[in-house]
Amino acid sequence: MVGGAVRDALLGRPAGDELDLVVEGDAPALAQRLGRELGGRVISHPRFGTAAVELPHGAHLDVVTARRETYARPGALPDVTPGTLVDDLARRDFTINAMARRLSGAEAGALVDPHGGVADAADGIVRALRQDAFEEDPSRLVRAARYAARLGFLLDGATAAAAREAAPALELGSARVADELARLAEEPTAASALLLLGSLGVPWLSGPREGALAPRFAAIDDALARPGAPALPAWALRLGEALDPDALAAAALPGRARALGAEERAGDGLAARLEAARAPSEVDRLLRAAPAAAAVGALARGAEAVAAWWARDRDREPAVRGADLVAAGVPPGPAIGRALAEVRAALLDGRVGGPEEQLAMALRVALEGR
Repeated sequence: MVGGAVRDALLGRPAGDELDLVVEGDAPALAQRLGRELGGRVISHPRFGTAAVELPHGAHLDVVTARRETYARPGALPDVTPGTLVDDLARRDFTINAMARRLSGAEAGALVDPHGGVADAADGIVRALRQDAFEEDPSRLVRAARYAARLGFLLDGATAAAAREAAPALELGSARVADELARLAEEPTAASALLLLGSLGVPWLSGPREGALAPRFAAIDDALARPGAPALPAWALRLGEALDPDALAAAALPGRARALGAEERAGDGLAARLEAARAPSEVDRLLRAAPAAAAVGALARGAEAVAAWWARDRDREPAVRGADLVAAGVPPGPAIGRALAEVRAALLDGRVGGPEEQLAMALRVALEGR
């Protein structure tokens, strides 16, 4: 057992539902055996010496053959060859993630810690295994901030210095960096991690230096928890708040995530327009035209009209229907849509009463201009 599970056990942190296993041998064969004995679904990648086991209760096992990694150039995918457990631990990012617990054989239960991870975990330190760790894989810089924030740890001096040197050139156009940033944004401590990245000199953050991200993220989470709120990924909206707009547009994130982030940012202007609205029908018009993420962003900025609209007016419809107008002699066409829209606005504003009044108003509007 390697990586985070070993670290978290030493720290007394709750176990997650993912476990990383390393075998000095045939990982896909071990995964097949585990799948049979535990009743799990196995996904094997023999070419890469890796496999995953999805267990019935939701846990996930990643099983890999111990390996060495080399990088042809900074940021490139690693070249992989089989190796020993010690080789495998040496390819990892930080000392606190480079520990293993033997699960079988004569040394079952023994802790393998060739890089001082136990001491660093006790001291609350995130320490890179190599001086060139961030040059070798720039995404590790984002990961360092994620672990430091999650665990409440500090970067050790040399790691912090290397991070400051690498930060100005950190490229969000790199898929590895963007993927790591998305993972960071999912965590409860995302704001602290982004603040740390900002303090290290990452250039594409738009809010962290002001120290305002934590309340902004909390407001987004609160907006998404309101009754009737759209089901949107909070991490994408958080990145819309945190990233410079140009950097967000160029990031190697899924297109929908980039769009949601930009739309959340547009909630600033929407909130101002909602504040100026004088009638429920005007609020309705604004919110029907706005993207869902912009509405969340507006609510996160204090536009309570959004929550009221979700709860009361969004799904409110007049009693009169288009078929009623056709039955009353109005020919099908755009006049019917215009009439129904005006009746709905009048209903929201309290300017029309029951079904008979609504039908009379709709007929009057539909027949105007004929």
